[in-house]
Amino acid sequence: MSCSLLENVFENSLHYASPAHGGWGVLKIAQLIPESYFIFVSPSACGRHGALGARMEGRKNRVSYLFLTEQSIVSGDYEQMLLDALEELFSFLDRRGRRPKVMGVFVSCIDDLLGTDHEALREELEEKYPGVRFIDCHMNPTSTDTGVPPLINVQNKIYSVLEREEKKDSGVNIVGNLEPFRKDSELYEVLRNMGVPEVRHITDYRTMASYQDMAKSRLNLIAAPSAVYASKNMKRKLGIPFEKMLISFRPEDIRENYERVAEVLGVPCPSLEEYEREAEAALVLTRDELDGMPLILDEESIARPFELARCLLDHGLNIKRIYCQQVIPDDREHFDYVMEHYPETEIRQPQNPKVTVESPVREECIAVGYSAGYLSGAAHVVDIGGQNGLYGYRGLTELLGRIRSAKNQSPDLKKILEDAVLII
Repeated sequence: MSCSLLENVFENSLHYASPAHGGWGVLKIAQLIPESYFIFVSPSACGRHGALGARMEGRKNRVSYLFLTEQSIVSGDYEQMLLDALEELFSFLDRRGRRPKVMGVFVSCIDDLLGTDHEALREELEEKYPGVRFIDCHMNPTSTDTGVPPLINVQNKIYSVLEREEKKDSGVNIVGNLEPFRKDSELYEVLRNMGVPEVRHITDYRTMASYQDMAKSRLNLIAAPSAVYASKNMKRKLGIPFEKMLISFRPEDIRENYERVAEVLGVPCPSLEEYEREAEAALVLTRDELDGMPLILDEESIARPFELARCLLDHGLNIKRIYCQQVIPDDREHFDYVMEHYPETEIRQPQNPKVTVESPVREECIAVGYSAGYLSGAAHVVDIGGQNGLYGYRGLTELLGRIRSAKNQSPDLKKILEDAVLII
């Protein structure tokens, strides 16, 4: 597809955030670090969404807030206020035997304008509070259009607390997915047959000492593009090489992932034929049961929606519409394919204000994901967010099963969105 046509499909505009827009948020991601605590330093409005999400999900006991006023910013007391707040916070935590191993200082866009020297501040704090690692984290939407936007930066931060281990073992890390992959995924069996005794993920650990095991792994497997930046830094700092193994749904792409990992590990790829047969059978079953009923996809539930769309379209399913703000590089090939072979597929930008004046779809459809359901008004919605634990052939089979089940259900979308606790 030509660049001009790509530009015509995806335009820059003011951003609209629907009630279905959002995901984990940077604070929730940072709180994956075991034995960590965070102080959020910002004007009060900036911390509201994350604070509500933390309370709703039971994470509020691991974050405190220092709200800034215009006077405190203009007066130059910003850093001293932070030092005083941390002294009070540590006194509070110490009295309760809750001193963390990692203290994260979250700052907002205001900090970018003030130019805080975080390295000097970190050194001062680590000297004052021995045994505690300090990291600076950023919730600054002004960096969204840069090479390191907040969601990429915070993924780098959660692994930055690991220290180099010179002696590596045979384990591998999975990075990029914030929820661990489901234990019924064939991924674990396939890797075991490649000689990998342990597959590590950040959610496996409750202490910093055990979390350090991830630094012993011989390879990082990247499940989502958002972890590429972190993986490059882990290679430099920890000596852990990396290989992309992106969440995929096309059987061809899944096979390619496993074959590439086997090549990197220097072992033969185990047989995948049984898994492929199961996935192909599920595709045929879903095609027959839906009998042409249109599907609507979105990028927030499926990180590479055109890769999934290509798989489903090539197997005879009907993709009516895809909600996608911009095509990421790792999905560009599939976008081009869908536009060339299935040009009738509709594309909508979920954050473009134009979607607010569009009428709901009139025909009976199944929406896969929250934004797809909310923006299209589809009668049937697959309750699935971006961190869904699906991977590989069995991930595809599970997703297809949820789609078939959704055909006969009309869920309460408002309740689904409330339960999802989506953070911008």
